[in-house]
Amino acid sequence: MMKTNIKPLLAIMVCVLMVYSACRKVDNAPVSSQTTNTDVLGGQIAVNLAQSLAGNFGGVNVMGGVDSASLAGQHHAAAIYPLCGLFTDSLVNYNWNLGDTVKAHTGGNLTFFFNCNNGKPNGYTAYDSLATTKTTRYGSSECYVKQYYTIKCLDDNHLFVGVDGDIYFYSLITDLCGCQSITNANYVLSGLKVDLTTKDILSGTATFKAYGKGWFLTGTIVFLGNHMADVTINGKTFRINVITGECNCGIR
Repeated sequence: MMKTNIKPLLAIMVCVLMVYSACRKVDNAPVSSQTTNTDVLGGQIAVNLAQSLAGNFGGVNVMGGVDSASLAGQHHAAAIYPLCGLFTDSLVNYNWNLGDTVKAHTGGNLTFFFNCNNGKPNGYTAYDSLATTKTTRYGSSECYVKQYYTIKCLDDNHLFVGVDGDIYFYSLITDLCGCQSITNANYVLSGLKVDLTTKDILSGTATFKAYGKGWFLTGTIVFLGNHMADVTINGKTFRINVITGECNCGIR
């Protein structure tokens, strides 16, 4: 199944997008801080990409497949409702609470165009653009994710798919003291091959740019299968587990 996710817990995750940030006091001169542990940064960058493909930041779940779709609470089975050539644009306007302390709103849109071969779905083009604002007892956050994918089945049983596209994240977190953490990240995906049975990215590459106040990083991710990837930042390469973010730095 190819699904979309707008669950409250997943929407929160985008607000803790990276482990590095720029921080400033509103009533003081700007002060920047930056994590310098590059292997940790590379791990988080790779994990964020893998989680986005799985729909963990809201929107399209690439790992779900192409044979059916769940849009805004409505299920469409391809075997019953032909999706070939169908263009679907679903608006999202969702207020939600988590306990008594978290109040939030998620809004935006999810758009799909389904492609077929011999009358059967064999891929889709998807675009989602979602913004979440959240207030808690500890502060507030503004989070935005925009994803554009083209998905194509690579086998007759629809167990493997190819993925191309791009992803953009923005996160602004403000705590009670007025300290702001700002993160931006862009990914460009090229030739990813995904095993839908194991939810594993077997091959393909992604380039990225990540930046905030006072810092800027660029690099590449080469997927190796077995949930591993080589992440290169500023000429240094780290082997990363894209599930945990851990660096097997001694292997290379």
